Amino acid sequence: MRGIRQEQLTEYISQYGRLIFTICLSFTGNRFDAEDLTQETFLAACKHLGSFDGRSPKAWLTTIAANKCRDYLKSPARDITALTDEDWSCIEDKHTVPEEEILKCEADEEVYRLCMKLKEPYRRVSLAYFVRGAQLSELALQTGCSLKTLQTQLYRAKHILRELWKKECM
Repeated sequence: MRGIRQEQLTEYISQYGRLIFTICLSFTGNRFDAEDLTQETFLAACKHLGSFDGRSPKAWLTTIAANKCRDYLKSPARDITALTDEDWSCIEDKHTVPEEEILKCEADEEVYRLCMKLKEPYRRVSLAYFVRGAQLSELALQTGCSLKTLQTQLYRAKHILRELWKKECM
């Protein structure tokens, strides 16, 4: 007798599965919730297959599905409160992932190593700009050099660094 019930349920799933999913999707508007509710519908049908009279399985299954969906929509666990921008800023992850941190460190080390290969004054300006993150305007105040001179030195340092980078990548 149990094998007959299981065969019946398998037949119902293949025959009405898409219909039940469509009903659940129309209630929830969410594919994942609809999939879960479709499974719950057929689990409930399996559980109560012995009490089903066998007449109109389509109506029986759609009623179970509609009831499951109504229960789901009324469920307090489903009550989702929208977060404000302030709430999001409190929980936002401002840390980098370890892989990004390692890649950044390696890139910083490579830039430092290449800058150290430059001759003065290009080494000084490129280390200050690329490694320490200094602005050229503050570097001009510190060194007494004109801003235009530092801009020219940085421009030339970038060109030399680009050539060094190409040579090392080949």
